[in-house]
Amino acid sequence: MGKNTILLFLFSFSLIYAEQTFVYPEGKLGDTIKLGEDILNHTDTNELSKNYVGSKLQCVNCHRKGENKKVGTVETIGTFIGTATAFPAYSKRYDDIISLQDRIDGCFQRCLGGKKSVVGTKVGIAVESYITWLSKGMSIDMSTKAPRTPLKVKFWSKETKKFRKLFKKVTHQNYLNGKILYEKKCSSCHGVDGSGNGIFPPLWGKAKDGKWLSYTADGSMAKLPNGATWIQDNMPLNHSRVLSDDEVVDITLYIDAQQRASYNGFEVKDNFIKLGLDINKIRGE
Repeated sequence: MGKNTILLFLFSFSLIYAEQTFVYPEGKLGDTIKLGEDILNHTDTNELSKNYVGSKLQCVNCHRKGENKKVGTVETIGTFIGTATAFPAYSKRYDDIISLQDRIDGCFQRCLGGKKSVVGTKVGIAVESYITWLSKGMSIDMSTKAPRTPLKVKFWSKETKKFRKLFKKVTHQNYLNGKILYEKKCSSCHGVDGSGNGIFPPLWGKAKDGKWLSYTADGSMAKLPNGATWIQDNMPLNHSRVLSDDEVVDITLYIDAQQRASYNGFEVKDNFIKLGLDINKIRGE
């Protein structure tokens, strides 16, 4: 497929997307889609979904709103556009074929710190309905490589491979530089202690009641190459892709070396071990 053909396809898709996607269906389906949208916006406070969340995060923290105010429509790696077309998809994590609800459930448990499954629940169905609605008019393109939107799966693979190589070379000095960069570029929104500021999400730490605030050690953002890829593609807010590779590596290293909830025995240090790193040496302990 030539470059001009690809551009024409993207232009044609944008017209279909603009004309059709954001008209809610009538009846119960439309109500369910709207419920899913509200859950994504207010995951830890919505009356239905709050009992499935063990942190102070909302889905919209990673799957950002576009100009149309719809969750997951910013065209970075967190986009929901096209996501539903990839499922059922192969997942390396599970080494199996998973459904869209399985993928949503993984986010609830690993990223939001949930303790029970949303698969088959009103929450799972509502979120699945909303995400599927955002792919209206697109062709099914089930993924044999990863449970991600076909529009971003190649970009994701390329970027995480790049960062994996860079992380394998880091030292305690990178951690110290990451702390400096974090305090300079990130703390005004996310807090010096990582606890957020009420508008912007927490990145680590505990609340006064002992409840973990952010994603678990097995969440996608806790995987250093994943976290770096997302941060560079989304941050600073509304000014993405301005941080250099080295800056992103050091900032992510500092953030992901902080303590957070384990998941089924998987701890923060295990993400470092996978890259051949000793987290104690990285922290300087």
